Amino acid sequence: MTPVVPLLSSSTIVPQSWDLYIPYFTRLYENVAYNINQKDNNFFPMAITNSATDIQNLPTFGSFIICVSGIQQGLPCITASLCKSNATSAGSIAVLGSQAGTIAPWAAATLTITSTGTHFQIAHSVANTSGNFNIRFIGTQ
Repeated sequence: MTPVVPLLSSSTIVPQSWDLYIPYFTRLYENVAYNINQKDNNFFPMAITNSATDIQNLPTFGSFIICVSGIQQGLPCITASLCKSNATSAGSIAVLGSQAGTIAPWAAATLTITSTGTHFQIAHSVANTSGNFNIRFIGTQ
């Protein structure tokens, strides 16, 4: 589901009535604030397989907290701390919490995050299966 995002108009019509100025500027302020604050999206979907894949939208270095969960119930989930001081060397990963999947074919399945010389990668433990997951991260970059 894609959230409805207010857009900033390239042109605007200033109200002719003084009674409309406060609602006009309130709505304008809300639209500006919403568009500026959307730099950090709440989460994004990503297909994950049992082959390690680069985590989309994650910079190649920095410190991050990442949360990954299935888009439906029963899929595995994980929260981890990711640290990478250099874009060309492997980083460190500390799992803060995780839970295995609970429904077939995900029963007892887990998620694994790894670091390469260029990216952080993620995979799950179910062979020949692709799952849709939501990913949210906060970080320094």
